[in-house]
Amino acid sequence: MTEGVNERTAVSSAPEDAFVELFAQVFGLDKVQLLSYDYPVQDIYGTSRFIDYALTTPDARVAFEIDGLTWHHPDAITVDKFEDDLLRQNSLIHQGWRVFRWTDRELMHEPERVKEQLAIFLGSISDLVSFEDFLPKQRGDAFELRPHQEEALASLEQMRADGKTIALLTHAQGAGKTVAAISDAKRLGGRTLFLAHRRELVLQAYESFKELWPEATTGLFMGDVRDHDAHNIAGSIQSLADRLKEFEETTFHYLVIDEAHHAAAPSYRKVLGYFRPKFVLGLTATPDRADGQSILELFQECAHRLDLKTAVEMGELVPIRCVRVKTNVDLTRVRFNQIQYNRKDIEERVLIPPRDKLIVDTYLNHVRGRRAVVFCVNIRHGENVAELFRREGVTARSVSGRMPRKEREKYLQDFRTGQVQVLCACDILNEGWDCPEVEVLMMARPTLSKVIYLQQLGRGTRKAPGKECLIVFDFVDNATRYNQSLNLHRVLGIARYREGGLVLAPEAQLNDEEQRLGRGEKPTTVLDIGVWARDYEEIDLFNWQEAVADMISVSELEVELATSQGLIRRAIERGKLEADHTLTLGDRTYHYFAKERIEEVCEKLGIEKIGAHNIKQRFISFAQKMDMAASYKPVMLLALLDSLNDRGRARVTDVVARFREFYEARKRAGLAVERASATMNRVDTLDDGEVQQVMLRMPFEKFERRKFLEYDPRDLAFLRFAPDLWRQIKPEDLAEVRDICERSIAKYYERLA
Repeated sequence: MTEGVNERTAVSSAPEDAFVELFAQVFGLDKVQLLSYDYPVQDIYGTSRFIDYALTTPDARVAFEIDGLTWHHPDAITVDKFEDDLLRQNSLIHQGWRVFRWTDRELMHEPERVKEQLAIFLGSISDLVSFEDFLPKQRGDAFELRPHQEEALASLEQMRADGKTIALLTHAQGAGKTVAAISDAKRLGGRTLFLAHRRELVLQAYESFKELWPEATTGLFMGDVRDHDAHNIAGSIQSLADRLKEFEETTFHYLVIDEAHHAAAPSYRKVLGYFRPKFVLGLTATPDRADGQSILELFQECAHRLDLKTAVEMGELVPIRCVRVKTNVDLTRVRFNQIQYNRKDIEERVLIPPRDKLIVDTYLNHVRGRRAVVFCVNIRHGENVAELFRREGVTARSVSGRMPRKEREKYLQDFRTGQVQVLCACDILNEGWDCPEVEVLMMARPTLSKVIYLQQLGRGTRKAPGKECLIVFDFVDNATRYNQSLNLHRVLGIARYREGGLVLAPEAQLNDEEQRLGRGEKPTTVLDIGVWARDYEEIDLFNWQEAVADMISVSELEVELATSQGLIRRAIERGKLEADHTLTLGDRTYHYFAKERIEEVCEKLGIEKIGAHNIKQRFISFAQKMDMAASYKPVMLLALLDSLNDRGRARVTDVVARFREFYEARKRAGLAVERASATMNRVDTLDDGEVQQVMLRMPFEKFERRKFLEYDPRDLAFLRFAPDLWRQIKPEDLAEVRDICERSIAKYYERLA
């Protein structure tokens, strides 16, 4: 969490890039977009701070910090600086953030350890929704169950016709709410999920489904019974909340929540925030909670927000027009990782006077007098652009999270009241700020992050009196297919562009504009920006992350095939293999293969895929080879064998203790401990954590990559033999491995002497 300063001079560093790469390896390339870089927050005293990387989910906020080693050594920095670091971290924790920190050394030199920790720390984290903060809630309404069920069904049908997506059905217990819910779901015909918190309610719904909707399959999801495939499922809220990832978000067309007054509970919030049904119905006998909050309001708060396209089409947000302003600024050589450009490179390319003048001229020529927000690269850029506006007689101010709070709030208020026409922002307006009167957004900051782009877009989509639409100016610089910045059409996946035309709007409005343009007429609009064109332009929507989404990376393939690290990469570099897709991100090159080519790769490189049929032979053979640059592999295997229980498991701490004892015993006996440069040669200076890192990073990882050994997935405090291998190993096999290890150790130390 970096402190608030007037200007941040740091550039995208190798450790930061390494963190993004490790995150991608653990969770996938698509999940990298869930990270928000340089995320603005305030400490408990209102001072602006910044998190290196943030991840915001429906049920958690996570901060990732990358520290130089001085952070861990107070003597290397001033006491004031050290205490300020503690204040920042304590403020985050107080505000509900989970904070994880790594040093730059760990990221660069112990990547497997960091990946293991990421998997442990974030294993239960759900998807990011922070870019939805500007989107409207689901439309909802409440009604009371009528004496005649047909009236209730008619009411629900009318709600949907009015664009409502959530309803609350209230009446006394036993009045037929379950029957009404299932009957309504049957009318729509899609897959239905009925959730309750008590076993008897789940079973009651299960029987009602079978009675009222016999032509569709009905299943249970409760306790040990987990039916994923039935058309209709009656389930326990507790069981579903713990297993959401077993279902796609769009699995169910209709979602029913019984006893809806419990919706404030975390389990209900998780379920409502995860699924994307077309309709949600809550059932309750109590429309209001004890604290006076409406259950309907709670439902709308917990449920996923409307997506941008739906919200605009329904009229909840304003229509969006777009003008693409092409520049000759060259970004082709700008380095980048999966979510950000190298800041030094982008500043050198983008922060040039002609581009800034183009921004100002675009405003003056097309939307002069309208309230606009210009998204800038950094503070200096914002100040320069604001000064250019002021020279042209436009009241403009630069705002950022680094400026004094009172000054920033004054400028924002002046903008709301119209005293300031243009705000030039580098960070503060990405999220957490709302001004419906914004009429124009100027996307002058190149970004690779969909989250950042959508947050910026959301600053202008809200409705306001007299606001006919939002106009977006996308400044499109010259880039490669891999490092082209995001723009409105790429974010929305819309390939056809008409200058100044509607991109999103209610269908009737889109059709009307299309007809007018077809007749050669100029669209009728309050905001006449005077740049209409007759013809469409096709936009390249290529997204390299999507291109490799169904492929397997070289590092993943090496793990899949249990090969040595670097084997397949070297084959590509020698021309023996050709990857299906190769891309360069910053200083790194990545290769990807179509999954159907795995057999071909095995054949060309003479790799036999590991499986139950050959794992034992492969293990014994690998143990016999013992290609030893140090003594670690046989010593680790012996320590593991000495710690095993009858299920092939061993506690990590026990294996580490025996691994350490081997070297301490040699030192006590006056024997050579290890080669002079080896870490374990200093065994008496190492703590247990450092010894564990040595053992797990080098010898254990080699066996793990070949799928011989692994962490116990049920308890990461244990190591174990791979189940397929352990089922085949006999006592005489273990004795043979022990003999191999002892002979290898003796031979190694003879050579060392």
